[in-house]
Amino acid sequence: MFHFIVLDLDGTIEDSRVDMVASVQRVRSAFGLPLRNENNIVPWLSQGMDSLYINCFDDYVDSEHDEPRILEVQEAYLADYLGNVARETRLYEGMSRALDELSKIGKLAVATNKPEKITRRLLEELGVNGYFSAVVCADTVGELKPSPLLLKRASELTGYDASSGKSFMIGDSAGDIRMGKDFGAVTIWCSWGYAREPGIKPDRTAWKPIELPGIVKNFL
Repeated sequence: MFHFIVLDLDGTIEDSRVDMVASVQRVRSAFGLPLRNENNIVPWLSQGMDSLYINCFDDYVDSEHDEPRILEVQEAYLADYLGNVARETRLYEGMSRALDELSKIGKLAVATNKPEKITRRLLEELGVNGYFSAVVCADTVGELKPSPLLLKRASELTGYDASSGKSFMIGDSAGDIRMGKDFGAVTIWCSWGYAREPGIKPDRTAWKPIELPGIVKNFL
């Protein structure tokens, strides 16, 4: 018997906004586009990659149907970001200890809209890849959050089913909470993340990463 604990990545485990904005700016510069105020970039960083390509390069990409230019932006952005994925990105304070304690409670997985290749590189650069039994991304399953397909795939990779123990979804967005609820997991909203409000009522709120193991234990 084991418990299944899934964490979002951006805004939950780490803050990658500075590095993502920097990659957008470098690619814009390479395409001969003017740099943008970061306030016009940040809102699109956690909405899925296609949304980032379309909205952060809307003066280059004509529309969501402009597949050749979207592909061009995608290739340039992913290459740049992969090579600069952890220049400024850091774990949130207390997260390393929280992951260590959570890993003693159950099997851990990551579920994120970030591309899998970048996610795995980032986890490795941050030194926490060894904690996770599964890494499932939007491009892994072909769907974005809040689709519960990400959690279903993670459960398959870890060998979890409802008879194995409890499942938990830990994240900072309404998409994380909705995904967790649709899967049947206990939902924990991370107040330190990108969203100021959960959008959907979670089962619990964590105010600091180090609180996560205790919250999980309280449900067991």
